Amino acid sequence: MPSQSRSGATVEALHEATVQVLLAEGLNRLTTTRVAERAGVSVGTLYQYYPNKQALLFAILARHFEEMAEALERIGIDGPAETLDDLAHRIADAYVSAKLAHPDTTVALYRVAGAIDQVRLPSDVFKKLDAAVVRLLTCVPDASFSDPHRVAFTLLSALAGVSRGSFGALASGRHVQDSLREETRLLSRAYLRAAAETELTMK
Repeated sequence: MPSQSRSGATVEALHEATVQVLLAEGLNRLTTTRVAERAGVSVGTLYQYYPNKQALLFAILARHFEEMAEALERIGIDGPAETLDDLAHRIADAYVSAKLAHPDTTVALYRVAGAIDQVRLPSDVFKKLDAAVVRLLTCVPDASFSDPHRVAFTLLSALAGVSRGSFGALASGRHVQDSLREETRLLSRAYLRAAAETELTMK
């Protein structure tokens, strides 16, 4: 196996092992030793990639945000949104799909979110998320926003709140996922409509 491929496989194994330890034992029992054992590598190998467990958690969280940004960036590839409601639904669907793509990772990160200092994450992680939504907001034909960055931030924050509240119950069945999709669509549509209407009253 080429060195680069082997390196990628090791990183994947470490990330998956971290998620498994978090779900099974919680953050307090997450150690580099436990992660290495579950990943099937030595602690020394783990330290070649991550100096401590905080760096490991940051890497997993950063990748999670990166995948969410990529999902939002793919909106519009099949054609631009024709209406604000259409855009609201596309954003909500992309957001939820990104969360559901790796549900164990999503659940694990939500469980430890309060203990991770997200402010220390690279700023470009958040900028990419913001930029993806701002681009969509500035292209929708039937609405305009004087401060699309504020609207994007508020919408993403609201979607995160709904998502976090729902993911603890995902194991209870498919209906929970369907409900999450419907609720995020409703939230996204209602907020973007209200934001657009506020813009009109201020003109």
